Parts: sequence; C-alpha cells; structure tokens
Amino acid sequence: MESIPVVIVGAGPAGLTLGLLLAERGIRSLILEKELEITDDPRGVYLAGDAVRTLWHLGLRDNISEIGYQSTLRSRVRQSQYCELRCGAEVVGRQELEDGLIVDFKSGGQNRQIKCSWMVGADGKRGVVRKKFLEPTANIVQEVGLCSYSETWVAANLKIRLPTPETHPDFALWKAGFTPERVYDLFWPNDWHFSSPPGKPTACGRFGALQDRYWRHEFAEPDWDDSKDATELLWQELRPLLTRDADEKGHRFPSGKILFPTDCVEIIRCRPFTFAQKVVNKWFHRRTILIGDAAHVFPPFGGQGISCGIRDAEGLAWRLSVLLRLPFISPTAANNILTAWSLERRQGVDDSTRLTMANGDLVNGTEAWSKYCMRTVYTLLSTIPLVRSVLPPPPNMDAAGYKRTSQGFFLADYNGGGKSAQIHVQTENSACFLSDQVLSHKNTTLTLLVIGQYSTEESDTVKGLIKAADIHPSIISAESIVFYCPKRKLDTVDSISKKPSEYGTIFPVRETEVQQDDAILQGYSIRPYLDRLGKGAKYAVIRPDAIIFSVAKNAAELGHCLEGLKAKVVQ
Repeated sequence: MESIPVVIVGAGPAGLTLGLLLAERGIRSLILEKELEITDDPRGVYLAGDAVRTLWHLGLRDNISEIGYQSTLRSRVRQSQYCELRCGAEVVGRQELEDGLIVDFKSGGQNRQIKCSWMVGADGKRGVVRKKFLEPTANIVQEVGLCSYSETWVAANLKIRLPTPETHPDFALWKAGFTPERVYDLFWPNDWHFSSPPGKPTACGRFGALQDRYWRHEFAEPDWDDSKDATELLWQELRPLLTRDADEKGHRFPSGKILFPTDCVEIIRCRPFTFAQKVVNKWFHRRTILIGDAAHVFPPFGGQGISCGIRDAEGLAWRLSVLLRLPFISPTAANNILTAWSLERRQGVDDSTRLTMANGDLVNGTEAWSKYCMRTVYTLLSTIPLVRSVLPPPPNMDAAGYKRTSQGFFLADYNGGGKSAQIHVQTENSACFLSDQVLSHKNTTLTLLVIGQYSTEESDTVKGLIKAADIHPSIISAESIVFYCPKRKLDTVDSISKKPSEYGTIFPVRETEVQQDDAILQGYSIRPYLDRLGKGAKYAVIRPDAIIFSVAKNAAELGHCLEGLKAKVVQ
C-alpha cells in the first residue's frame, strides 16, 4: 500500500496552495481531484488581502491574474518533487487508524488505497470529506456564522470578443476614431463595480488575464423560482449597461445611444445561486481537517472565498509540518496546536464576514448613515496627495481589521498575535527582495528576528538561549536567526564573513531605492516593519504565516519567550 504524510482532497486554490506550502517545508503530499480537467468556468474570481501576499511568497507574482481560472497552481504542483496531483481520483472511503488514516479512492477504473498521517478536505461545500465522513461520525456541519444572509442571485461568467471594423463595419464608434481595445475599455471598464438600488443589487467586473477578457456579472433575484429563465434575466440586466451615449470623458456621441455588439458576448455560465454565510462548528476531527469552502462559504460582496481558503492553508501548512516532525508529540499537544489554528481561522472568517457584510450593505442599499458619511469623507480626503500620504489604509489592506485571537498560537503577554509587515529588503550581496522570504527555512519553522547589525557576540547569545530552551530544532534553531539592521545605507556595506543564516543581516530598502521593475504599493513605507513589533523591540519570533509569536526587549525576555514556545508544543 502507498504511504504519504498528507492526503489533500480537492485541487482548488486552497488545496493546491496547501500542497505547495507543505512542499516548501519538505513535506510530501498527494492531492486527489475527482475531475479530470480544470474548470474554465470559475466560481471565485477575486483575490483579497493577504492571500495575494501568500501567492507572491510562493513565487506567483506574475501569475496572480490567472489564479482561480487557469492551471498556474497546478503547474507549480507538477514541478514539485514533494507534491503530486492525481486527477480523475474520486475519494470514496476513509478508515481511521491510531496513527493515521487509510484513504480509499477510485482512479482509472480501479479501487485504490493510500495510507497517510493527515487528511485535509479541500473539496468544497458539498465535498465528500465533510458531507460523507465528518457529518455522520463527528456531527461537523456548516452553520450560520456572524450573519444570517441567504439570498438568490443570478451569477454569470462571460467571455468578450473584440468587435473590429472588419467584423462589425457598421458599428458607429469606428467613425469616432475608436480602436477595438478602446471600445472594450468603454463598455467593460477595468476593476470591479457594485450597484445598489434603485434597480437590482449588482456586482460585476473583469477577472483573469486582460487578453482573455472574462467578465463576471451577478445580480440579486430574491423572488427566484424555477419558472424564470436566468439567461433572459441576464440580458435584461446587461442591455442597459451595454448602451452608451458618451465616451470616457462624458462627451456625447453625435449618433446618440450605441449598443455594444451582443454577438461578441459569450455566456459561459448563467444560473441562480443561493448565497449564504456559513462556517463549520468544528474544523477538524482527529486526523481529518477541513479548509476552504469545505469549512466556510460567503456571499459575493467581499471577494473573501478564495482568500480565506488560502489563509486556511497558510496557517495549517506549518502546523502540519511541526506535527509530522515531532514524532513523540503528545495527542494533547497536537490537539492544542490544531485547536489554536481553528480558533485563529474562525476569527479570520468572522473578520472577513464583517468586511463582506459591510460591502453587502453598500450593494443592497442598506448602508447606515454614519458609515456612508465616514466612507464619503475618506474618499474625498484620499484625493488630496498630502492628506493621502498620512491616511490609514482602507479596510482591505494588509493588517487592517486583523485581530488577535484568544488562545491563539502566540504569547499575548509578549506582544504576540499581531501581523508582521512586509517590506523590500536587501542583504550585503543580494538584489532587493520581499521580507517574507526570510520566514521560510528548510529545516526549521519559526524565524527569530534580531534587531541590529550582525555580531558574533549577539549571535552566540541568541544561539545559547535557543540551546538552553531545549526546543526541537524543527521548531526553532540557529537556522531561524535573521538580523535586521534598520539604519544601514546601501552604499556603506562592510563584508560579513560569518552569518547565522543564509541571509545574514537584512536591511530595509526605501521607496526611492527600489528597482523600477519591482511593484511599490501606494503609501509604501519601511516604518511598519518595526512599528508592529512595538517600542523597544530587540527580538521577535515570527511564524511562517507572518504572525508575530512574541517580542522581547532583552535577552532575559527572549529566554521567557522561548520557554513559552516550548510549553505550547509539549503540553
């Protein structure tokens, strides 16, 4: 019988991300996917918040627009020596053992089995792992979360073809000097758009790569019944939106109203969906775990579905690595590690739900007057360059809205639980790279960030504290140590002959120093990297998912932090 540490059921974004993150840590996994081909009709088409940060960390910066509808993640899995994807493999059974599970699946017309230490259900809200295995045996179900929203919407995926003077010679805008690309930009504008009453609440926008010209269009249909025709309703909604009487600057067309050629609109999918917000009452049972839509679902107002699944995977991957590399860990300690993960993820789902429903208030026309005023003032102030530079980021940016989770895997008494910032950094002999890169280590889990220039004395002190704590090296070791020197200038570098890790000392790269081909977000600053650690921070233990485990102001406090870390994994 085959044997592998982790079996992942479902090759959606959450399952594929988990496999890649485990591979980064040298943990082998097998992803079993029932379907033979990837869908060209995705349900989730938007990435929000720090899910993008995770995918950049995996090296997918240039492929972000393809996530969710092309095989970018699958291609990365196939290139990995640690992660295998088998399509056409339908999971049909599961046998629980004392030290793992046996998974029964059908592949190529044959019944097969594989033994694993952990099984992760990433197979969607109707997937077999929860519906067939965990609901009957452990009473794990999806329940209403923070809100009881449940409404029917018609959701459509469209593929747009460019009209040209050759294919549509009578189209009026050619005489106005329009190109096919300009026509597309006028009728199918960039970004996402939300419309609230009067009229039906609507969410629509581009997705995928620009050259593929995909468009998602969703609108509320609360009185839906099966006698209605979803495609007919869609065209009733689309025709007014595809009719223009002015160009981008508001200049009226002499010919009056112009309709975009409807034969250039291909409807890939159009059908009703009942959108709800639900989350499981328990995230794991023994050695079977749920992530992604198998664990939670959202209405379409916040783009949180794929993103939450990716966050589930990011928080779970390093924990599974710890559990697999600590063969003598007690069942109680293992349960505590997964419980802390589930509490943190429930907090994350709740935070995402608040954002989703705030957007839903806008779309459905129920926004409170106070929120409307605050949003309007923020928007107006954002148009002033001097003011914009000091405004806090909007709610969907990085750590905004993130909260510490009670009983999470961190030390709250030592400023743990917050999210570390990401900036551009550089070593004395490297090009600029993103600071999250230093959170990945081949043989250990956590990063111990030392604030200051590297010195042998400081390095020996930290190594001594790690040794005295007697923590398994797969959790923290000398390989974990990274020095961060905030004040060094790029043109005054001294060669460092001894390094505690492959990075040695890293230095911040300011906006004016970043190479032109690197993307810089509006408001980029190196300040949050230290500010989020707190005043007087000298040492910070940071998890692979960028959550701060603890912060210490001196060596004595660091010793206490390491003792607290050990207690978290030996209970």
